[in-house]
Amino acid sequence: MIVSYRTIGQNIRAARKEAGLTQEQIAEQLKMSQLHFGRLERGERPASLEQLAQIAQVLHVPLASLLNGCVADEDFSIQPDDSAQALGKSVARLASGCSARTRRLMHTLCQAVAASEKLPDND
Repeated sequence: MIVSYRTIGQNIRAARKEAGLTQEQIAEQLKMSQLHFGRLERGERPASLEQLAQIAQVLHVPLASLLNGCVADEDFSIQPDDSAQALGKSVARLASGCSARTRRLMHTLCQAVAASEKLPDND
């Protein structure tokens, strides 16, 4: 089993940006250097489970959201609640690290699904 620390770092970065915090602010709350936090966020250094739990707590996200996609064939995803805001956050995490082309495709697919919900029922 290979763990992608780069993916974990991308998830951390997405959650940090969504929270509107800087690396410096997070590092200060975690009592670590900004340099070390930056390395964790870039996936250059492995984060311990304890560090990941602390990061999740500071960012107010579930630990599983930081692990999502880090191990092939393992699903750490979290099912969003029924609110549109929670769905938006979930989709944003999925899109993190994707190319602009892939993000446009994801947007188009979301639009198509939403439009299909609004079609008159032909049953």
